[in-house]
Amino acid sequence: MTEPVYEVSWGQLPDMPVGKWEPASLELDDKLYVLGGYENDVVSSRRVDVFDPADGSWTQLQDCPSRVSHVDLVADGNGFWFAGGMKDKPTRKIKDHIIAEVWYFNLELDRYTAGPLLPGRRAGGGLARLGDKLHYVSGLMEDRDTDSPDHFVLDLKEWAGNGHALWTKAAPLPVPRNQHSIAELNGMIYVIGGQFNHDLQQLDQVMVDVYDPQSDSWSEGPPLPVAHSHSEGATFVHGDRIWMVGGHSTPEGGKKGFCGNVVTLREGGEWEVTCHLPKPISSPASRIINDKLYVAGGWDGRMDDDKEWLSSPEVWVADVGEL
Repeated sequence: MTEPVYEVSWGQLPDMPVGKWEPASLELDDKLYVLGGYENDVVSSRRVDVFDPADGSWTQLQDCPSRVSHVDLVADGNGFWFAGGMKDKPTRKIKDHIIAEVWYFNLELDRYTAGPLLPGRRAGGGLARLGDKLHYVSGLMEDRDTDSPDHFVLDLKEWAGNGHALWTKAAPLPVPRNQHSIAELNGMIYVIGGQFNHDLQQLDQVMVDVYDPQSDSWSEGPPLPVAHSHSEGATFVHGDRIWMVGGHSTPEGGKKGFCGNVVTLREGGEWEVTCHLPKPISSPASRIINDKLYVAGGWDGRMDDDKEWLSSPEVWVADVGEL
């Protein structure tokens, strides 16, 4: 692994209620929300669990309408949105199918409301919010291998005012891919890394694209230190920079493997390997809350005696207040 800029000390907390990898995650009111993803044996999950760092507790919320993975969460008012994804995978040997569903969960009402369907079925795309608009960028199409360049936009103000709105199209992503990370920094959308294809092959990428809503155009951002994917639930903005935690990476000329880096980017700068994780891990949930970096779940290659994939239930924490 690349030498980090900082050394941090990691502590291990009690396990999460159910281990997960490839979940969606979000920080709201100093709590970490973890939705869907895969449980043991790559079984997709309906669970939504909330971690409160104040007392170390986990609380289970109402289940998702269906078992889902490969989605992002975006905060809105008293809840959050998620869109598309892969649905209903009961065992590792059965493929989940890609959907166009869009949902909003209201925390106060404890209720899911269906939103306008995406114009096409997509999974592993990026969901972000700029002002009153949701943006869904790229991702896999229904055949699970074709990467779509499409960039869809939903006007949340129109939806709230009329109870009806349709997704429209914006400038397509120049190089389509899936399982990329996405982040909004200073009014711009960053699409970070990702991979080409899914079932046939999974080719990690270093590229970063930056969307400017004022000109409806994309420009090249600073490339990643190494080709990278599978950090969708562990990429976020904190302070003045984007953080991306763990995932999969492919060194130049090397093989795809688990990533043990935490990388960050400030606007106008280059990516740095800020620190290392306690171990390499793919697809965890992660956020910084009160200057502490929490990393929950993921997959580190563990299997049982029957070769079933076992999601990690581990929760790690490090103080990053001085980084």
